[in-house]
Amino acid sequence: MKNNLTPILEFIDIDDEQNPILDEQGLPTLLQGPVGVKDIPELIAKGKIDNLTLFAELQSKQEQYLWAREYVDYLVELNNVNEYNASLPAPVANEDGSVTEVEPKPLPKPPERPAVRTADDILEPYKKQIDKLNGIECKGVFVSLNESNQNGLSALKSALELATEFGAAEAFFPVNFNAETAQGVQVVKLENETEFKQFGFNFILARKAYFE
Repeated sequence: MKNNLTPILEFIDIDDEQNPILDEQGLPTLLQGPVGVKDIPELIAKGKIDNLTLFAELQSKQEQYLWAREYVDYLVELNNVNEYNASLPAPVANEDGSVTEVEPKPLPKPPERPAVRTADDILEPYKKQIDKLNGIECKGVFVSLNESNQNGLSALKSALELATEFGAAEAFFPVNFNAETAQGVQVVKLENETEFKQFGFNFILARKAYFE
């Protein structure tokens, strides 16, 4: 059994002499799996991308732990099959000269261990979404490249055009833009029209890249 446990030694209880601790059936006890594993696609969908690297590392560990659990299940099945095969009745000779014997059960195959994935490997499929949420930097605030922020900028632009029409453009600034970010809503203070237009241009240009 010990040789069968070699692949999962890092996942099971061992004694002070580094030997597996086995139960009465000769089976190991799994250590506790990773704690704090999150659903990464769900986090990204909600815009919660803080500590994504940590959660990706936990998911990688979870993938290996789930394999180890499957491996223990395999050992249980292997024990059952070996016990069944060891207790098969002896072949019986029939009057016609034929022999009746019970076929042994085939031995199960161990589960294949998945490749260990890095945090970058796990997050790669979501890179575009993560980059959009991180967005562009404006005056120390990283503004997400989402539709809500685009609509907010459009509303400010319309308000500025209206203020200009009534000759009150100078009184329009400074203006606070409530920007959605990966850390929640943060305020970007735009001091004048030039600053506003530059920010709006940078935003639209960066967002446009995700639709090409």
